Amino acid sequence: MVWSGPPPMGEQTVSDLRILIIEDDEIAAEILQQYIRHLRPNAKIDWCWNGYEALVLIGELKPELVFLDYMMPKLDGLEFLHSIKHLKSCENCKIAVVSAFVDRDKEREFFEQGADYVLPKPLVPEQIQDVLKHFPTAAERRRP
Repeated sequence: MVWSGPPPMGEQTVSDLRILIIEDDEIAAEILQQYIRHLRPNAKIDWCWNGYEALVLIGELKPELVFLDYMMPKLDGLEFLHSIKHLKSCENCKIAVVSAFVDRDKEREFFEQGADYVLPKPLVPEQIQDVLKHFPTAAERRRP
């Protein structure tokens, strides 16, 4: 993992959302992280280079949302989806597959393997916002 960490310094707050980015392109991962930070400044964001690294760490990281690249070395997005189907540590994870190579057949395959969202690259902030709106904010989590 290249970067990982808690929400930005400042007041003590409930973490907004635990997010894992699985992406072998550092620039793409950084852009996605910046989009997320803009929309959810208190999110805890971790990054893994590939599906294998993420599979090893997912039980420790316990993400609520995973942004998963499709084309990666070692373990691609489809193989990762197939591998986590029965992991207790990810039974409540929502998965957003991100790929420049999506046609209707591939999109159907992603959904059949357990993806909750399929987002075409290049990503734009509205796509990220459409996914994040399904998760409560830190303020909403604090409400009784």
